[in-house]
Amino acid sequence: MKTLELANSAMFDRKVNWKSINRELALKNTKVLDLLREACLIEAYLPVYTSKMNELFWDHIAATSIFTIEGIEAYGHYFVSRRYLEIVGYNPVTDEDVIAVRSKDKDKVYTDKIRELVNFMGTEYFAAEFFNDLAELTEEPVLKSILPKFAAEEVHHSDFAFDLLEEAIAKDASVKDTVLNYASNFQHVGAYVMPQVSPVKEDNLRIILGFNEKVSRLTGKRMGDALTAQTI
Repeated sequence: MKTLELANSAMFDRKVNWKSINRELALKNTKVLDLLREACLIEAYLPVYTSKMNELFWDHIAATSIFTIEGIEAYGHYFVSRRYLEIVGYNPVTDEDVIAVRSKDKDKVYTDKIRELVNFMGTEYFAAEFFNDLAELTEEPVLKSILPKFAAEEVHHSDFAFDLLEEAIAKDASVKDTVLNYASNFQHVGAYVMPQVSPVKEDNLRIILGFNEKVSRLTGKRMGDALTAQTI
């Protein structure tokens, strides 16, 4: 579609120097490209997910603003990642791939605001770490410059969810226990539609501890407290 192509060019060509991509260097590390492709498919799903969140939070102006921003920036991550894989010539993402992923969640209706905010907060927190770790792993200069920008946006998305949860807790202190329970049973939003959500590094203890600390700031308790309570 010509108009969409013009819009994409206006938004992304000034941000990414497509002609400078070192294809040979990129293809030396296919693990990076496989992980980028997986992330691309998750990002392709997120604008659909956020449209459902806008329905769930339809009467909360700040929440709908937040999820609209998320949808826009997720689209940017998807478009740039997809274009990068196309230029490199490695297992490019097709429209059929995107539709197949989105179809897995087509009829799902979300009703639990706190659960979704906790999962969204954790998803974006882990996504920030994912993109930073992937930037360390790649040697291709263009991708190395792009990924930290993705990561910075993911940090903001996670903080958006934190703020909404903090607001909910201020209105009803009992929400703290609900947040703690959902955090202890966290599900990555990407796992709603993907068979797996891969980390870049095998040792994720630092990232898990960071998420635990974020939950603790909200609830005054650590996720281990909820797990202990469940076993008593």
